[in-house]
Amino acid sequence: MKIFKPFEVIREELQACEDYARKLLRSDVKSVLETGGYIFNSGGKRVRPGLTILSGKLFKPDQTRLIPVAIAMEYIHTATLLHDDIVDGASLRRGKPSANAVYGNDVAVLVGDYMFAQGVSTFASFGGVEVLQRALDAIRDMSEGELKQLEVIGKFDLSEEDYFDIIYRKTASLLSTCCEAGAIIGGANEEEKLSLRKFGRYIGYAFQLVDDAFDYVSDEKTIGKPAGNDIREGKVTYPLIAVRNDLSKVEMEKIIHILNMNNPRQEDVDYIRKLVLEKGGVGKTFALAKSYVEKAKNLISPFGESMYKKSLLEIADFIVARTF
Repeated sequence: MKIFKPFEVIREELQACEDYARKLLRSDVKSVLETGGYIFNSGGKRVRPGLTILSGKLFKPDQTRLIPVAIAMEYIHTATLLHDDIVDGASLRRGKPSANAVYGNDVAVLVGDYMFAQGVSTFASFGGVEVLQRALDAIRDMSEGELKQLEVIGKFDLSEEDYFDIIYRKTASLLSTCCEAGAIIGGANEEEKLSLRKFGRYIGYAFQLVDDAFDYVSDEKTIGKPAGNDIREGKVTYPLIAVRNDLSKVEMEKIIHILNMNNPRQEDVDYIRKLVLEKGGVGKTFALAKSYVEKAKNLISPFGESMYKKSLLEIADFIVARTF
């Protein structure tokens, strides 16, 4: 198993997660095994279980509880990927054909439901009431985030407040839950749990900001999905929000028209990408992401020095240094 560098210190624990994941993917239904295995094994750095384990290891966790809860976080994440690709009509995921493209929407959505159920069952069995409640809150947040994003498709005047509410629900909520769940199982006090909850929230913001910036500057080979995809889908993200006040009336009107087209041409997508880049929207987005990373790092600076704290700091730095 290839290990994401900051997770080298928990290699054994992540391997235990992989072993437990195979136990959870137990079913006599062929579609569950094939589709679940396809997306679960299609790459990814296991960021969510890694964050859960590292946060727990800052304290003194019960490993027999920490490993199942950590991999259940990945199950919840994987289920959302299955559902999100259907909602978005995506044909690629991490540079490979998406599960819905391979197996069909009907199978993908039902396997996603199965993985949600297995994840929640695992939280109930090993996480205790507090972890289960946090996980259920995150699942609700993710569903509401997707629905809210659908409601604002093509909305050029989307407020910064609403943008951050969406990315919290869609991305940061689960990362925040991973960090807090690890702390809960580790026996952290209320202040420590709150610090790790916020740490996860801020790196979640940073991660999504960088992801949104990549949509304007990267290519399909680099990010594993078509570049300019957000624009094609009418999504207003931070790079565009950051430059709205610098646009002329003519530029605004053209952008609004493109965002509300059913199938914009590549030249239309490139028009918005180029304009945002020229006016500094991408630079502003990366700068904001870096500021959230620094906030996140400051939150855990009071914790005692350990290889686990060092790894969490490395993950935070990686978010804004990554090229994919």
